[in-house]
Amino acid sequence: MNKQEWLTTLKSFIQEKYRCNPIPRRNTLSDEEEWHCRIIGGDFIGWYQHHLRSILEERMALRVRQFDPKPILVFTTTIPGLVAAQEIMRDPPENLVYLPHSEFEEWERQNPVDEFTFHIHHWSYFRPIDRELLTKACKLYPKVNAEEFRIHTSGDLWGEMCGVGGDHLWRWNGQEMELIEEAFVQVRF
Repeated sequence: MNKQEWLTTLKSFIQEKYRCNPIPRRNTLSDEEEWHCRIIGGDFIGWYQHHLRSILEERMALRVRQFDPKPILVFTTTIPGLVAAQEIMRDPPENLVYLPHSEFEEWERQNPVDEFTFHIHHWSYFRPIDRELLTKACKLYPKVNAEEFRIHTSGDLWGEMCGVGGDHLWRWNGQEMELIEEAFVQVRF
């Protein structure tokens, strides 16, 4: 599958999903989801305006890998992140798509992967904290109630074994989010 076919197939998949379940309006988000929207939106803006440039430069430096000079940008997230992306990119460039992280994983299982020749994947979303991270968080931050911990996962892949990811530890006190530790867990691919 070439780049245009890959993008067309992905966009068709996204349009079908949004037709059945459109992105909700921001005013329908819960208080916590509104905070997620702000945090994910800030992450996306920072990635798009700053970090993406260095990724593109690194891809160009690795010409032996034959990376496409104008890759498709795939941003995966959750509902609050979709709301943010839609507000931030009212008229997204042709090479940018955004969709739920779980749906992109579903789409990838059904479609050939291009090994990042012509796409870059950035993700940013809140997810339930797993037992291992919760144990670590409780040990390091015993004054925070366990049910207040939240995990914000973000990262990018732009080539085989090329990318970074991290889990950032947040606290939700019922009214606002507070960053406890950035890069609570970090990984390099």
